[in-house]
Amino acid sequence: MASRHTPHGFTPTEARQSRRLLTVIALVSAFFVVELGGAIVADSVVLQADALHLLMDVLALGVSALAMRLAVRRPTPRFTYGLRRAEPVAAIFSSLLVLVTTTLIVIEAIGALHGHAAPRPGVMVVVALMALVVNGLSAWLLHDAIETPHGRGHAHAHGDGHGHAHGHGHAHEHAHGHALNLRGAWLHLLGDTLGAFAALVAALVIRYGGHPAADPIASFVVAAILFYGSLRLLRDATLVLLEAAPRHMPVAAIREVVVGFPGVTEVHDLHVWPLGAGHDAITVHVRTESDDPAFGERLSSHVRDLLEAEYVTVQVEHSSRLGSPSTQTSETSLGPPSRSP
Repeated sequence: MASRHTPHGFTPTEARQSRRLLTVIALVSAFFVVELGGAIVADSVVLQADALHLLMDVLALGVSALAMRLAVRRPTPRFTYGLRRAEPVAAIFSSLLVLVTTTLIVIEAIGALHGHAAPRPGVMVVVALMALVVNGLSAWLLHDAIETPHGRGHAHAHGDGHGHAHGHGHAHEHAHGHALNLRGAWLHLLGDTLGAFAALVAALVIRYGGHPAADPIASFVVAAILFYGSLRLLRDATLVLLEAAPRHMPVAAIREVVVGFPGVTEVHDLHVWPLGAGHDAITVHVRTESDDPAFGERLSSHVRDLLEAEYVTVQVEHSSRLGSPSTQTSETSLGPPSRSP
């Protein structure tokens, strides 16, 4: 079967996500200069806050792009699961950066409430509209990449007789393989889009006779949304690093799948943890009275295909007719995904 990985180690879905991210970086970098200049001319606090956040975006998006490259590197003798954890680390960096930016926005807005001169609403409207289009387009590009549907792959097997059955690989083209990392990037862009919208509303309010305080008040609204989103992202990324069982793959559900497999009489030492968002690992010990030497191979393939885990290891304990336990193993592994017909 032909490999569906690109020369950089990306699956087609991951390559598309990477291209989208690089496109967004180019758009944001180019527009930062425009928005900052417009914010200074308009003397708008909310536009300056949005431009500051845009500058932070360039750094955060660059870190996200680097993390994507690291995450698809092949396992090594030192990093035996690869570098999937680079992405939750990047997500934590992004969330902390958003929190710092949010704090700066609030400080600037508080200062603007005390005697700040009224901004130029005409310039604000033009710049805010441009920012809304650019940031909205950038956020949509990333969100569309996160939501890309995923495909299925194939498996091949080989035996080694060492007491466990092991399934692993990249047969599933996880649409959410970089979701946590891209969520961090998307959160930055969402904040910029909301900032641009808030600036537009404030500009229209001031233009049609409203109080100039509408400018800093709009900044508070943006800050509140950013604060909430960054805390959620920080929580999710931290749970990955702490190896918490993924919410979409609860231990009870996995145990039910294993126990329900024909021939399994006992299940213990069941563990599940995320290697990175969308890339999960499962290990389990089972006891069986089956004499089938391929029992462990069949069970690991069943669990892997049903739950779409990237790595599945099954330790099989066979019970003889005399009641003395014995072990017999086979190993299954997933090869590179095949091309869709």
